[in-house]
Amino acid sequence: SQEQQLRKSLKSATVRVTAGEFRGQNVSVLDLLFSKYVPQGKRQELLELYRAGILTTEQVATVVTTIVNRTEAANAALVANARSPRRAAAAVEEDQGDCSALLDD
Repeated sequence: SQEQQLRKSLKSATVRVTAGEFRGQNVSVLDLLFSKYVPQGKRQELLELYRAGILTTEQVATVVTTIVNRTEAANAALVANARSPRRAAAAVEEDQGDCSALLDD
């Protein structure tokens, strides 16, 4: 089916993750999409756009890795915030990528 083909494409596409629990690993886009980092609503939105052919596999990969990196940057910022509020805020702002329109809830 088309659904199986889409999942297969997302499963065979891998990205190297630089943050979080997958740090330093090559992880399939499908696994990242269904990880704790991607909220269900965002996951459904990305899958719908992917099914419709609006997003490519590479674009889905970029969005999910950006979500992981942002989540981890925000967590790091919360921890660092106790020490240096200004630096933590700057780090989170610096991490804003090109996909910000897709990431806004």
